[in-house]
Amino acid sequence: MPGKHQPAFELIAAKGEFSGIFRIWYGSGEDDRLPFVLTLTPDYVARTLRKPLPVTLEEITAFANKNEDRLKAIARNAKARGRRAEVLE
Repeated sequence: MPGKHQPAFELIAAKGEFSGIFRIWYGSGEDDRLPFVLTLTPDYVARTLRKPLPVTLEEITAFANKNEDRLKAIARNAKARGRRAEVLE
């Protein structure tokens, strides 16, 4: 295969908090010492869904599941720019 080998970039974990903040960790595996963290805020999810606040943690979780590929692409792009985390507000 031509081109440079890219290190693995897979979903390691995802967790929502009571506050509505939802974090997704990506990396080379569960033992990755420097995972990339993508944070979704209720404001971001509401705006993307074109729904008024508040949005529930269940709605945010469903959004993250439904948009898994898009969110992973956002995270991968941010990491390629040298970032270790990104907050979608």
